[in-house]
Amino acid sequence: MPTFLSSKISQISFGLLLTVLFGFLILKSSLFGILLLVLVIFIVCLFLNFKVGLVLVIFTLLLGQLTRFSLSSGGSIVLNDFLIPLVFFVWLLIKLRKKEIPIYKTSLNWPLGLFILIALFSLLLNWNHFLPSEIIQGAAYLVRFVSYALVFFLTLDVVKDKDTFSKFYNFAIWTGLLFAFLGFLQLVFIPSFEFMAKYGWDPHLNRLLSTFFDPNYAGGFLVLVCSLVLGRMLFTDNKAEKGLWFYAFLFLTLAIILTYSRSTYLAFAIMVLVIGILRSWRLLLFGALALVVAFFAFPRMQERILGGFSLDATAKMRLENYKEAQEIIEDNWLIGVGYNNLRAVREAYGQVLDVKSHAAGGFDSTFLTILATTGVFGLLVYLWLCFRILKETFKQFWDKKSSPVLRGLGLGIFAGFLGLIAHSQFVNSLLYPHIMLYLWFVLGLFYAGKRIFQEI
Repeated sequence: MPTFLSSKISQISFGLLLTVLFGFLILKSSLFGILLLVLVIFIVCLFLNFKVGLVLVIFTLLLGQLTRFSLSSGGSIVLNDFLIPLVFFVWLLIKLRKKEIPIYKTSLNWPLGLFILIALFSLLLNWNHFLPSEIIQGAAYLVRFVSYALVFFLTLDVVKDKDTFSKFYNFAIWTGLLFAFLGFLQLVFIPSFEFMAKYGWDPHLNRLLSTFFDPNYAGGFLVLVCSLVLGRMLFTDNKAEKGLWFYAFLFLTLAIILTYSRSTYLAFAIMVLVIGILRSWRLLLFGALALVVAFFAFPRMQERILGGFSLDATAKMRLENYKEAQEIIEDNWLIGVGYNNLRAVREAYGQVLDVKSHAAGGFDSTFLTILATTGVFGLLVYLWLCFRILKETFKQFWDKKSSPVLRGLGLGIFAGFLGLIAHSQFVNSLLYPHIMLYLWFVLGLFYAGKRIFQEI
């Protein structure tokens, strides 16, 4: 803490001053005063124990779209858009106070840094083509991407020993399981989302959305969590623990089925196929059997899967979305329109009827969105980043001399990320804030585990 708070008298005086200040604020504006009090308490907790901040950041992804605030320009922010920069700022203050700012060298540093530079470059080159408010909105998307990527380095700094690694690994999985549980509660108490259509949400009926308010994004997130669970299950010799993770796998599988999302089914099938081939043929057989049983047990699942082959209304809309992306890419293939100016550009092209629509800021494919906003160079570097993630996680899994728990995490990320890549060609899932946050967190955990287990 600062020097002027070092003595007992100063601490008591400062506490009394804060009490009077917050009492006044709560009397004048109860909501503002309470929020400010919570903020100060949170910052103090960060200084006392920074791990609390990182845990809270990850945990708040469970709030999903419940903390979404729409902006007049058509964009939106969620709680983590504000919380993560705050946590990073406090981390920076702590490190400056200790006169130590660690620089962690990982295989992701170069592609991640280069992609951010290209994204910034594309934004600056398109500066004169947009209004100041549109440029600010586009830059805000880049700030979001950078701040979420910083979670990777914050996790690397926080997770320094085997005990912390184990606790955060469990925390990552249980966060995903709680998200699925919230999805079941939503399915029971709010099965129809038609009342949310006036706020720009799709009127989903009897589908598991959880707090993301969208079955596709919820499903993509659940596939990644499910992959981590399988990696944990297949690399433990403890029968009780193996049984626990098996039931967790069944729980998540049921949640995935109830999303009735075809892109999620594809991601899940790829994930199970990869893990089955690489580690367990029994899982492969079980997955195939479960798919057949689920196909006949859930008529709507049949309808959704067969509808994809016959080009139903949803599939036709997605194809139309790809054509719109192609139209913009053909005109801006070299440097893109700027990351992320798509909302304004799509309006100029006459592609969206409502610029405030939640889907106006991207396309139904992460790779097409990256190509349209950062050009061919941005896409190539982004693919390089994806390749590095796959290479490092697979390499760790394949290393039989490595720690079993780290091998399991490597396999879980490798298979889950492959599934997400497939998923992201139908939904912009790799740039979805909550999925980005979770992915950077588990990647930070993975690289921290590499450092820890190599030192042991």
